[in-house]
Amino acid sequence: MMKTRGKIFSINEGYAQYWDDATKEYIHSKKFPDDGKTPYGARYIGSMVADMHRTIKYGGIFLYPSTSKTPSGKLRLQYESNPMAFLVEQAGGMATTGETRILDLVPKGIHDRCPVVMGSYHDVKEYLNCRAKHAK
Repeated sequence: MMKTRGKIFSINEGYAQYWDDATKEYIHSKKFPDDGKTPYGARYIGSMVADMHRTIKYGGIFLYPSTSKTPSGKLRLQYESNPMAFLVEQAGGMATTGETRILDLVPKGIHDRCPVVMGSYHDVKEYLNCRAKHAK
């Protein structure tokens, strides 16, 4: 089983200027926590399988969110997002686009893409709460 909360976040920070405000705020909160807790470690390998292996093993969160340049996300739904979302959920984690559970998406084409946020349940839930706050 996956830890319900981790200590590592994984995201390509090179795209930070293209993130929405909720993603920027969430990552900032992991790097500079207000509650005096230890900041999360940043680890990004650039290979979803390697990053998710670490996330499943040690807990934490992996994000490849939509950006202003790729509003539909970058990872392919059928052969990247869905298989990994299945494994994460079987391990007790959560996998979402930021709006919808990944495994609930119905593909319209073989190369459909989607944003990806997956990992430890409480880490992903915290991200979703941040998104909800910004949606108001």
